Amino acid sequence: MERQLSGGKHMTADQLLQDAVKLHLSGDLDGAARQYKNLLKLSPLHPDGLHLSGLVAMQKGQLTEAERLIRGAIAATPKAPAFHGNLGTVLLGQGRTADAMACYRRAVELDDSFVDGWRNIASLAARLDDHEGSALAYSNVVRLTGGADGGALGYLGLELAVLCDWDNLPVVKEAISALPSWRTGKSLPVPPFTLLVHDFSPAELRRHADEAATFIESRVAPMVHQPKARRPRLRLGYLSEDFHDHATAYLLAEALESHDRSRFEIFAYSYGPEDKGAVRTRLRDACDHWVELAALSEADCAKRIAADGIDILVDLKGHTGRARTSILAARPAPIQVAWLGFPGTFGGTCMDYIIADPYVIPAGAENDYAEQVVRLPLCYQPNDSRRARAATREPKAKWGLPEDAFVIAVFNNSFKFNAETLAVWVAVLQAQPDAVLWFVEFHPAATASLRAMMGAVGIDASRLIFAPRLPQAEHMLRLSAADLFLDTWPCAGHTTASDALWAGVPLVAWAGRTFASRVAGSLLHALGLDELIAESQGGYHALAQHLAKDREALEQVRQRLWAATQASPLFDGKAFTPPLERALDTMWAKWEKGEKPKGFDV
Repeated sequence: MERQLSGGKHMTADQLLQDAVKLHLSGDLDGAARQYKNLLKLSPLHPDGLHLSGLVAMQKGQLTEAERLIRGAIAATPKAPAFHGNLGTVLLGQGRTADAMACYRRAVELDDSFVDGWRNIASLAARLDDHEGSALAYSNVVRLTGGADGGALGYLGLELAVLCDWDNLPVVKEAISALPSWRTGKSLPVPPFTLLVHDFSPAELRRHADEAATFIESRVAPMVHQPKARRPRLRLGYLSEDFHDHATAYLLAEALESHDRSRFEIFAYSYGPEDKGAVRTRLRDACDHWVELAALSEADCAKRIAADGIDILVDLKGHTGRARTSILAARPAPIQVAWLGFPGTFGGTCMDYIIADPYVIPAGAENDYAEQVVRLPLCYQPNDSRRARAATREPKAKWGLPEDAFVIAVFNNSFKFNAETLAVWVAVLQAQPDAVLWFVEFHPAATASLRAMMGAVGIDASRLIFAPRLPQAEHMLRLSAADLFLDTWPCAGHTTASDALWAGVPLVAWAGRTFASRVAGSLLHALGLDELIAESQGGYHALAQHLAKDREALEQVRQRLWAATQASPLFDGKAFTPPLERALDTMWAKWEKGEKPKGFDV
């Protein structure tokens, strides 16, 4: 069969399909949609035409139409695994997680070697807190790809870390280190966030970030911008998925509210959930423009940002979960800045600057970052003086703790735990018979693993107390019941460290070589409490033992900490914003003169 197109050209179904696929792969979704439509007029039940038309509709955010078309393809060819897999992704976009998982599982039932099906199962299982199922699915991807899929390797390591299942992490790390560049055609890059569970050097983290970023950048044509004079109000865009009940939002709110709106016009670009919580309301009220991007493709998101004439785009996600990094690769703004969300370099070439401070990125470490380093004078992390906290310490018994116990809080996520820090916690418990460890329970399997490891060295299960997750305000109240907070390494606490210090709980940090390992140290340094920072496992052990044993010294530290939280600008979002604005002004002044980005200290 042939179809006559405008201009008198006759094309067969195969020719129409080939042309449509070429347009599709080039990113011309509208052109591809037209050609697929021509194909379906010629052959209404063409399974590939239906399926690929559905993919175009999905990419354009037309999920109902995408579902209709892909279901049509499945009716025509019921045993095609890819059709079921892509239907699952459409359903997931509609929020139908159970139906999506059923589609993914049907795909691998049809073909156990269908790698994309296992990838989808792994990703969705993690979102549903089924970390054991996720780890199993990622292990299947690693097996089927011969270890060449860096994404599967990285997320397998992360899921094992969440479960506190550490035995195979050295093998995962070794496999990651051995991956060739994606440019060889023999591998896929590792998601940089997943590297934080391993002790990689800053140079290794830079290499992997460059791999991940350039892989994305190679698939996107960047926009081009020309220097221009500053307008009266610089257009400042903040891009994130986390403008809701999230750690980033807790930190950001007061700093965002404190912008000089006579000099900066604030745009927020949100591609996360549209909740109606108090923190989101505060963020919306702090902006001149609030733009929802969730329903748009990444290409259309970039076009929208560019159409708004954003002068400086500040990305608050980096390589963290659900980040839409292709938006940044498209270069929708002349100046693009990495800040707050991801504790490390973005890599590649699409980000001009990274906001840091003298502690998280010390002088001499600049080569470990793809961006130009801009150091704020005190700390890169903003905080909110309006956040709730207990004016006096909460009773321990109120929160399920023994009233006469010495309570050591470790409230970081379980993926940040490892054998090196656990060894110190064990030693402290063995030396202090009245001490207990207080965790937030993230996953039952992690809880069981920690209890088993502690039991193996003679620590009674009653000395490990697991608390439920609570809304932020309640969590901040209960945190004050802790006597001491022990941070993690090599991925330190970030918002959790701020939480502990704001609640008045002394914190022992183990600062390493990387940005992610130095955040808690930066907070302590800003508060004038450098004596609580260790730089080795031995130092971390000694500090923890000293403060757990010398309760009088600990009480003095606690009093100093409380006074510092009241006096230091660290916990004052209003004081944080002027140095940030000076940094943004300097960035724009360089751009306006036609200069290349260059790092500086504010």
